[in-house]
Amino acid sequence: MGQGIFITGTDTGVGKTTITCALATKLRAQGKNVGVMKPFLTGAKSHPNDVDRLIHAAQVSDPLERINPYQFEHPLAPQIAATLEGIAIDIKKVKSSFDILQSRHDILLVEGIGGVMTPIMSKYSIVNLIQYFQIPALVVTRADLGTINHTLLTINALKENMIPIAALIINYPNLLPPEIEPNTTLSCIKEFTNIPVHVTVEHIDSLDSEWDEGIHLLAKKIQIENLF
Repeated sequence: MGQGIFITGTDTGVGKTTITCALATKLRAQGKNVGVMKPFLTGAKSHPNDVDRLIHAAQVSDPLERINPYQFEHPLAPQIAATLEGIAIDIKKVKSSFDILQSRHDILLVEGIGGVMTPIMSKYSIVNLIQYFQIPALVVTRADLGTINHTLLTINALKENMIPIAALIINYPNLLPPEIEPNTTLSCIKEFTNIPVHVTVEHIDSLDSEWDEGIHLLAKKIQIENLF
């Protein structure tokens, strides 16, 4: 049975897919048999979407329906999208796909959707899914206004549900005012947490135009030696 880690975030658009792709690229370059999974994808009509990018980064041949058991056209929370599209979510189907993928790979990177309280089904959110998988979480956040509050709320929700937090990655999209030193945000978050690995990532401008080039550059920069 391989190792697994669940990449979650403080919100949508914080860089979960970017970080997951960079991790997959780096691990693969180190000779690891790395697998990827995104249990729920919404807004699936657009291409390349998150799942397309994960598969490309990890260069896996696992069946699409195993990597991504549920995809919805509406770009909404899974519970709402499933209701609109008349699809009943079977969480055991998701767990079965997870178990098979974890058995096939040395390391399985699972990317979530939205934040930890994003609803999947009635009274069942991403945090419950991480619990079900029984793997640690990696939290991706960003360095804009409000990130300390959002990050601590996310970390507290994971801790309250007894989910180990392997790392915190602060994704820097250069949104902080120029007079603020980026490490100030990290230092403040560190004061309130006891997470073993803290990583800061500089924004890669080429991601917007040259995805592959940007991911490979980020993979070289990201420090994950203590993650696995």
